[in-house]
Amino acid sequence: MRRCRALPAAVGALCRALPPRARLAPDVLRRARFDRPQATLDFWRLLYALLKQIHGGEWTESDAIDTQIRFVKSALWYHGYGRPELYQLPSDGSAGSRELLLAFSWLLHRVNLLEWLLARNRVKTGDETSVCTCEDDLSHSQKDTTEMAPGLEDRVDVRYLQWLNGKLRFQWRSLHAQHQEQCKLLHKIHLFTSGSHTDQALGHFSVTETDLIRRPENYNQLLQHLELETMQLEAFLEWKQLEAVYWQWMETVLDNMAEEGSLRTVRDAPVETSRLQEGATCCPWAESMTVQIDRLSGEMTALHSQLQELVARRRSAWCQKYSSEVKRWQSKLLLLKPEEQIVQKISRQQGTFS
Repeated sequence: MRRCRALPAAVGALCRALPPRARLAPDVLRRARFDRPQATLDFWRLLYALLKQIHGGEWTESDAIDTQIRFVKSALWYHGYGRPELYQLPSDGSAGSRELLLAFSWLLHRVNLLEWLLARNRVKTGDETSVCTCEDDLSHSQKDTTEMAPGLEDRVDVRYLQWLNGKLRFQWRSLHAQHQEQCKLLHKIHLFTSGSHTDQALGHFSVTETDLIRRPENYNQLLQHLELETMQLEAFLEWKQLEAVYWQWMETVLDNMAEEGSLRTVRDAPVETSRLQEGATCCPWAESMTVQIDRLSGEMTALHSQLQELVARRRSAWCQKYSSEVKRWQSKLLLLKPEEQIVQKISRQQGTFS
């Protein structure tokens, strides 16, 4: 009874801890438990927004629903989600809200979703920069390596690989130059504002604080962002206290699906990986992986059947070989006296310890 009362609070805290642009109403999760079609589109949009943030892509709410569905299926396959029923859902978003609830819960646990989103979307009021430990003279930091594996020259154009290597090194130099320029600008701001900060340990203003001094009208916008982040952090703390209640609820969802017979093994319903080719245009990495996935899936299925046959033959051979030995030893033990049986057990134990 206590868990039933805590469930609405856990679901509400989870929804409030999500980013504002990817936030669900708690009723959507409750409707998804019973596989109501009204919750399907909301879940597709939620997963689309979350996965776009994970992969650092631009997205808008006006993107076509079939494009969102193809991207979500490809991205979940990339992260290792192997439940075949998800990839068999229709591309118009007309059904499958409970499958999407399972996928969302899996992603929530798989990548520590809430912690990752809070760290990525936090309001940065201070200055942060990474430390570069590479050499200053990048022209001598890498040696040209043109050696290739035997027989690889016939399949790969060496000039194309050299061009790719040069392009990569040029982009690396550009990134390094931009990083150095950022550090120089930060140093100028810290030098000009030295001694102005109330915190004597810090001693200088950050870029955000300097911008607020120049444009005070941005203060209200920063304050709103901080208030939203504070509400998300409070919801996250409440979620961590009630997280166990949510996973117990998800166990009941799985039990209901098992009772309805909707849980099937991968052998009974293999994943149609060819459907992922439709999402290759949305995910560049999916296009190169689809062919390999199809080939590996066939090989794994063949190996699985071969291993089952081998195990069955070994088990039958083992049973035939040792059944007669077991019967012979059982007959000998029945003829022994009780004290002789005890002595024999002690001698065996001593043999194992020695």
